[in-house]
Formats: sequence, structure tokens, C-alpha cells
Amino acid sequence: MADIEEMHGKFDNSPCAIHFGMKLVELSPGYAKVKLELKREFLNWENMIQGGVIATLLDQAFGCACNTLDNIHVAIQINIHFLAAAPVGETIYAESRVLHAGKRVGASEMTVVDSNGKTIARATGTTVSMGARG
Repeated sequence: MADIEEMHGKFDNSPCAIHFGMKLVELSPGYAKVKLELKREFLNWENMIQGGVIATLLDQAFGCACNTLDNIHVAIQINIHFLAAAPVGETIYAESRVLHAGKRVGASEMTVVDSNGKTIARATGTTVSMGARG
């Protein structure tokens, strides 16, 4: 099993997490919760939060959750359903749960909610194992 405290520091201090302002809220084996405050810089041409920002938050939670396990996992597929919008200034939360982490393939589910619990997006993801941590 990965060292949870060590992984927590790695995840929060990754260049992408720092750039976007993502912070890990919870981390346990097979589970992660990450938060992000939506900034004006995340708006698209329609003054809505760009979907790639939501996808990035989902991917961060996904990667954090599956990499708390014995093997190193990398994403090979993410399927996202965008269900609602959230405004600038809102803090959103992505949760990821590993459903299966085999020797070769893993599967996870992710959800993004706003601070009131309204669902913003739902996703599933598949990973491939790169082998044991070493």
C-alpha cells in the first residue's frame, strides 16, 4: 500500500495542482476528495466555466484515488457527463472511488458537486497498472 501521507504531499505539490489551485481534502486507500475554487480565468467565451477545468479536477481526484494502492495506475479512459454549471467563486469538490484495481486494469467512478451538494458532473474511468510501487 502507498504511504498516504507521502502521497498527500505529492498530490498537493504537483505543478498542475498548484497551477489550478486544487487541494486534497481527503485521501484514503482507493478514495480521494479534491476541491477547487472556480476563478474568472476558467471562463470560456460564453462566460461559463470551461469543461476542461472540470475534467482536470476529476482527473486529479481519479489519479489520487487509484494511486493510493499497491500498483502505479495511469488513466487510459475517462467518460464525463456534464450535468450542471457552477459560477465563478464557487468551490467545487471531486470525489473518486476505485471500484476495481486488478493486476492489469482498474475502474473508478468520480463525481463533482458544488458547495451545496448539487451534482455538476459524473464520470467513470479506466486505468492500466504499470506495476508495483518501487
